[in-house]
Amino acid sequence: MKLFETLLQESSLHDHAGSASNRAALKAKLTPSDTVKQVAEDLKVSEGEDLRFDGGLVVKGNLVIEDQGRLLVAGDLVVEGNIIHEGFDYSLLFVGGSLAADNLLFHGELVVLGGFTLKGVAWTYYSDYSTYADTLSARLVVADDREDAIGKVSADHHLVGHSSQIGPKLRELLEKGLVDEEGKWSYTTLANKLLKKEALLP
Repeated sequence: MKLFETLLQESSLHDHAGSASNRAALKAKLTPSDTVKQVAEDLKVSEGEDLRFDGGLVVKGNLVIEDQGRLLVAGDLVVEGNIIHEGFDYSLLFVGGSLAADNLLFHGELVVLGGFTLKGVAWTYYSDYSTYADTLSARLVVADDREDAIGKVSADHHLVGHSSQIGPKLRELLEKGLVDEEGKWSYTTLANKLLKKEALLP
């Protein structure tokens, strides 16, 4: 898809997706096929790898994106597990349609042009990159030291701020032991729990 080639040349998609009008204009340029790719197990986007799907994508396990990995899906993305990018370098998840998964832990850039629904936790962290979407629905939404550009968030709890600000509340909400008495946690520990499909919420 020619549009994907253009987007992959960009160092950030902020100018394409930073506002609702920009997202609508970007979505209007997409022409997804009717094909839906089925992945019967976990899908891993390796370091430096670009994966593109001109239609929809269904992943029967977890979706893991490594640093410098980029996944672009023109249609809907359904992940019957968790979405994990536990790193400190750029990565990209672009979904031209809707996105549904169990939980999400993500450091990189995230663009969703349709509905964005998670059954449990949506956790984005660090201010290097942003999430761009019109709507996001989850039980717990965490914007951890990060400014996300989301039109409307629907959640039981929505925490925004530096780890020192949100740590005490996270300790109350998450499974026992994930956040210590000082309100600190390990992203690696969170990612490992999600890789094993263990719950973050009681």
